[in-house]
Amino acid sequence: MSEDFPAPHEPAQGGARAPLRRQVLTGADDVVPELARLLRAAPVQVLEEVDSTNDELVRRLADPTQRPVHGTAVLAEHQRAGRGRRDRSWTSPARSSVMLSALVRPERPGRPRTLEPDSLHWLTLLMALAGQRAIRATTGLPARIKWPNDLLLDGAKTAGILARVAPDPQGRLCVVVGIGINVDLDRDQLPVPTATSLRAELTRTDQARTGHRAEPVVDRTILAAHLIAGFRDLLERFEAVGGDPSRPLLASAVDQDSPMGQDSAGDPRPGPSLLEAIRPRLDTLGRRVRVQRDGQPDLRGTAEDLTADGALLVRREDGALEEVSVGDVVHLRPDAGSAEGRWA
Repeated sequence: MSEDFPAPHEPAQGGARAPLRRQVLTGADDVVPELARLLRAAPVQVLEEVDSTNDELVRRLADPTQRPVHGTAVLAEHQRAGRGRRDRSWTSPARSSVMLSALVRPERPGRPRTLEPDSLHWLTLLMALAGQRAIRATTGLPARIKWPNDLLLDGAKTAGILARVAPDPQGRLCVVVGIGINVDLDRDQLPVPTATSLRAELTRTDQARTGHRAEPVVDRTILAAHLIAGFRDLLERFEAVGGDPSRPLLASAVDQDSPMGQDSAGDPRPGPSLLEAIRPRLDTLGRRVRVQRDGQPDLRGTAEDLTADGALLVRREDGALEEVSVGDVVHLRPDAGSAEGRWA
């Protein structure tokens, strides 16, 4: 990292939130040289305000005069109408979060289809894995994935992911994958008690370690750069194996301790599959859960595994296994004041 920029979570200088630095995110400034190729691979645009980055990218996709290319990323400093699953609202003050949407075009001119329709649902977990790695790389915080579309820190939600399938004007299938990460928010600014932010977690961990309350700030630009590059890297390698989550990816896509991912001869070496990379990062596994499904009774049990189709295997309270492909999962935790437990 250049000496011109602070470490990702040094004490804040002043109260104003810094804007995202466009030159870094487009790869024009060589602040994070290891990410430069991926940042330059497709356009990155930062907007001051939109309704939601997903809606903005879908509009551009539908506009025949714009034609956004595969990998295009749109970020916003503020969203007026950010949304999550089941049309839940996602709001935060301006310049306090990383809000990003990326375009995936499985059908591109001059090449065969890279992903089949039955593998597109993996893009949500692909973004979750990229987000988990970006948070760890820039803050050291051990984010975990909650099936199917959240990131947690110490059991509290810090990020949400939403994918949307949309055709382009030629009828080709495309996917817009959006993520919002709570970054520079104190606990009293969070929308619900079960949410957290990178700033709040760094404050809590620093205070527990030193006994003093620090005022950390996360560099949103560096976080966003790692997120964009990480998603593009994972997507590139996932497409290379035809969207098969059971086939090994190259090590550099999932092993942040080995960024080059090469063997002694300099050749790319295989790493774990996407499925193998996600399983140990999936906080849902091994937990008692309640699954809420439209038109069906809630399912209670223990989450045991993730299938090759991306479904959650739940051991019901009667001992039977049930596969869950769609639903909202509530993590149940023992709580003396509640028969059901605290949920996240």
